[in-house]
Parts: sequence; C-alpha cells; structure tokens
Amino acid sequence: MLQRIVVAVIRATCASALIVTGLTARAEAIPVFANGQGVSCETCHSTFPGMTRYGMMVMMTNFQILNRRSQEQALPISVRLYLDSVLGTTDQKGSTQVGDLSLLGGGFLGRNFTWYAEQHIIDSGVIGKTEQVWLSWNGLFGGTNSLQVGKFHTPFPFMPAHAWSFSPYLLATQTNAQDVFNPAEARWGVAFSGMSNEFMYNVSYLTNSGPTGTALNFNKTNNPRAYDVNVSYGGMQVPWEIGVVAMRGDAPLLDPDSGDFLSSDQWTRQGLYFSYQDNRWHFQTMYYRGNDSNPDVNLTNAPFNGYFFEAERDFGWQNHALVRYDVASSDSLNRQYVFDFSHNFQPNLALIGEARMGPAQKPQISFRFAYAGPWENGSRILSNFHDVPANLAAQTAVSPVPVPVAPASSGDSNNGAKLVQSNGCAGCHGAGLRGGGIGPALYGLEHHMSNVQIADFISHPRAPMPNFGFTDAQLGDIVAYLTSLDGGINNTLPVVTFSPAAPVDQAMISVTFPGTAPATVSVLPVMHMGTGTHHTNLVQLQPAPGDPHTFTGRIGFSMGGPWIVQIEYDGHELDIPLNVGS
Repeated sequence: MLQRIVVAVIRATCASALIVTGLTARAEAIPVFANGQGVSCETCHSTFPGMTRYGMMVMMTNFQILNRRSQEQALPISVRLYLDSVLGTTDQKGSTQVGDLSLLGGGFLGRNFTWYAEQHIIDSGVIGKTEQVWLSWNGLFGGTNSLQVGKFHTPFPFMPAHAWSFSPYLLATQTNAQDVFNPAEARWGVAFSGMSNEFMYNVSYLTNSGPTGTALNFNKTNNPRAYDVNVSYGGMQVPWEIGVVAMRGDAPLLDPDSGDFLSSDQWTRQGLYFSYQDNRWHFQTMYYRGNDSNPDVNLTNAPFNGYFFEAERDFGWQNHALVRYDVASSDSLNRQYVFDFSHNFQPNLALIGEARMGPAQKPQISFRFAYAGPWENGSRILSNFHDVPANLAAQTAVSPVPVPVAPASSGDSNNGAKLVQSNGCAGCHGAGLRGGGIGPALYGLEHHMSNVQIADFISHPRAPMPNFGFTDAQLGDIVAYLTSLDGGINNTLPVVTFSPAAPVDQAMISVTFPGTAPATVSVLPVMHMGTGTHHTNLVQLQPAPGDPHTFTGRIGFSMGGPWIVQIEYDGHELDIPLNVGS
C-alpha cells in the first residue's frame, strides 16, 4: 500500500510540475475576480474551490458587491486545472488523468449587470461541456436583489459544487431511476436572489443540465423541471448559519424500448442545514428528505432521504483537514466515510489527498493537484495584458495614517473615503495613497495643488488613469478626503493606526487626538454590500495608560473583505477604509 501511495504521488507531481511550470513561474491568487480586485484568493477561498464566508457572500450576490471599476480594467479570463491520481484496489482500477481543464471568465456589463462563464475543455479525461454561463441583473428594488438567467449551480444551502474534497456529497448527487435531477449539478434556469442583513434568499425555476443546445428547454417531455426555494439566516455578523430548502418538480418517464414520453414523475425534496464557521473550524450538517417514484420496479411515492456531518480544521501554514460522514437512500448510493487533507503551496496551487471508505469497500486513496491562474504576486493583469502593482493596504507594514475630522473643502470627507476605497484608488496610488504604484502619491496633495486643480485632475484624468465619471458632489467629497489625509495644513487632525495592519479576525485600534481629548470614543466596523450593510459589535475605546489623548481597543471582523471602520466621538464621525484578510 505504501509503495502504491508513493507511486501515485510521484505520477501526479511530475505531471503537474510540467504543466504548472509552463503556465506560471509565480502564482499567488486565483483570477478572474482575485486578479480584478487585486487580492489574494484566500480572501474568498480556504482550499479552493472551498469558500470562506465572505467568498460565499460574494458568490451568492452574483459578484455585484465587488469593485466594478477595478474589475472592468482587469483580464476577464483565467484557467483552472485538476490533475487526479487514484490508487488501484481490487474494487477499482488505478488511474492518473486530467480531472478538469477549464476556462473561466466573468465581470461586469455596465453598472447593473454581471456575467460568468465556465467552459470545460477536459472533464474527467473526456471533452467537456459548458459548466456555467449566466447573466445577472443586479440592484433590483434598491438592494442586492438580482435576476439571474442561464446555466448556474443549483441553489442549495451549502453549494456542494464548491466542496474541495474529491468525493461528492451523497445526498446532493443521489438520483432515482429515470429521475436524474440532483442539486450537485449546474442547471439551466431563472433565479431571483438577494440578501438583507443576515437573511439570504433564492427562488428559482430550473430544468436540465445539458449543453448549450438544450438551454432553457422546459419541455416536460424532454427534461426535468423544478421549483427551488432557499432561505438562510446568519453567517455574516454571527459565525453560525441555519438554512432551509424546498424543491418540487417533475421528471419525464420514457418508454424503455421506444424512448417515447409516457408521463411525468412528480417528486419533492426538503432540507434543513446548519453550519458554524470561524477562522479555524468549519462544521456543517444537513438533513434531506423527500418523496419520489421508481415506476421501473412499481415503487410509488417512496421516501428519499439523506444526511451528512462534516468538520473542517485550518491548521495554519496553508494546511486543512476535513472529515465527513455521508448517507443517502437512493437506488444507487448508500454511505461513505471521507477524510481529506490539503496543503496549499501557494494560495492557488494545492495538493489534496483523500481516503474514502464505504460498506463492503476497500479504502480508496486519491490525490489531486489543483491550480488556477496565471497570476504574479503583487500585480494585477489588465485586459491589455499589462501588469500593474496591486499595492493593497493589507500587504504593507503598520504605519500611522492620519485621518480627517472635517473636510478641507465643502464636501463630505467620510463619503470621499468610501468612494476612494470602492473605486480601488490604492491599487495605483499605493497603500495609504502614499505612492509606490503606477500613480503618484496623493498624500499631502493640498500642499501643492488647490482644491479646484485636484477636482479638475480627477474629472479630466491623464492616461492610464480612467475617467470614473464622478458627479460634482462626489468630486467635492473626494477632494475633502484627499486634502485632509496628512492632517490638513494646520496638522490638527487625529491619527489612527491598526495592529496588525493586515487583520484577519480582529485588530487593535489606536486613535490619538491633538488638543483636547474627547469624552468618549466608539468604533463600529461596517461592511457595505451593494446598497445594504452589515456590521460587527460596537466597541467603546479606553484612554491609554499615561496618555489621555490616545484611545485604544480591540475590534472584530466577521469575515475577510473591504470594511469601513466608523469612529464616533463628540458628535463627529470618521470613516476609515480597511482591507481585512480571511
């Protein structure tokens, strides 16, 4: 057994090394969206394609909460590669093959539309089909609501398509005779989804999972049809989540000899889901039941059940382990015990090993090398194939950052801070806008340019700076923020620092006030999601020992991503952009 394991690892290693070396010399994040946003893939993924809580939120909102301006500049295409090696047993022959080679693309079409496409070139060693291709109309009814049309992953509480383990979830893949509908596959359909605070919801009408030639074919004589409703609560401000799913559909029953349509098989599915996730542990479980028929053996309205329990642990140093007990009651599946271990050599290059057992089966050992790219560390690849520095604040050392109290012009500096963050200005002008990218430093700009000159430069930019199309009011807000960055001309503004500079789940904040210190200082971390927001706990800062002008405290973040830290004191509010890892 040990010899077979060594041989399988060597085979997968040699094959992956040849391909990966040819693709990239330095890989650090997964395009398309990591490249577009200028962040590490670990912001959204644990071991890809496994998702963090922030990554799940990004996906469930059809990417609309991302930075549109930054994404529109970036290369919209990337590659994903899986190399799989399975050790042979008396039950199954060993093999090494390309498990998946796919092209991925996605982005924005104007302000209110996002799109995504996933085309398999090779899937499990054979020519692949279109896995996903959809268009989403976002921002409906003044929130993060969206209308999605095309082929997309079947909405389900835990999205089984994003599991990083080899073996699928049995309850999500089980079928029954001629009824081949299962929630593990991507399907053609129409879906309405959105979220409000802790609630996420989705209503969809789905059909087959075939190629593009069968797109949106709801003919009951050819394809299954299903109504799918999902509602969940939690997972953002709180680490736990509970969700329910209900499906009702029909599948065509065909004559086994002629293939003619005979009737429709009516079926139902219901499920209850619970998960808990922090920065080290992820527990999830689901109970799934319904009724289905198998007319091939004269079985009608038969129970259709399944459940699983799974625990995942992040051990640090890019190592993850997962154990799962999985049960299904279909006509072809029963139960399995799964153990997976992964090591990320880089955030987008992983080795995954799995041991799986089932009733009356010998243990099955498998290995996978997973890669997505290309990507160069610290850079963003633009649509013209030029590289520009990412220069995110999360990649820099701790340094004091002066923050405005009042605008130096007639604009709102707090709103200007939000606009500077949401439009990715640090990507070109450097962390803290102090320079270091392809754009000049904006820190201290008011000492050598007037407010009018600054506004004119933003509204009439020089290449390669894009024209963001800001309104006059937005220009005033941005100018107010930029001209206050270094404390203003009179250096009368407070200084705010975070430690660590790249927080994961919490950070120490320090606010030093010139002149008379305020009576109280409170801090509230807030994440903006389209037109909605969510926040963590309000924290009252305390005066530092021996320094009544400095207030400190510890603040927490429920997930990685772009945050605004709101500081309130004596009737004033400061809004501080901060990028949080995961």
